[in-house]
Amino acid sequence: MDTYSDEQVDQILRYALAKRPNGQNLTKKQVYEIASDMGVSETDFLAAVQEWQSTQGVRKEQVEFDKYKKKSFQSNVLKYAIVNSFLVALNLVTSGKIGWAVYPLLFWGLAVALDAWGTYQTDSEEYEKQFQKWQRKQKRDQLTAQITGKLTTSLEDWLK
Repeated sequence: MDTYSDEQVDQILRYALAKRPNGQNLTKKQVYEIASDMGVSETDFLAAVQEWQSTQGVRKEQVEFDKYKKKSFQSNVLKYAIVNSFLVALNLVTSGKIGWAVYPLLFWGLAVALDAWGTYQTDSEEYEKQFQKWQRKQKRDQLTAQITGKLTTSLEDWLK
């Protein structure tokens, strides 16, 4: 009888699932039956489903956070390009050469490069800190919106 490690089972099942026709998803019951056949208890299966759902929520938030960071970075690059183009043009018009405009171009360019590094480097403690800070802000904003909505509704009802 052949035996397989957990990693090998994972790989074999991935290959098998990839061979199914497109758009054909498994139901929760079917996944449970597979897990049951593999000796996984119902309690462990339900705990695994709950853990997976939790990680999916975090991954979704990370995707939103990454979009937010990239949009912010693009905005910063656009500001850099507009302002420094104006400064270089002003410097060229007033003196006929690029002199003092190089300094803001270089120093602000360094800041933009560091911002790029922070935006696209997602495997660091700093990224985690920024992500957690962003999550807290999102939760505060949601709570504020809920409270404002309730107050507005209550005020409208009171004024009627």
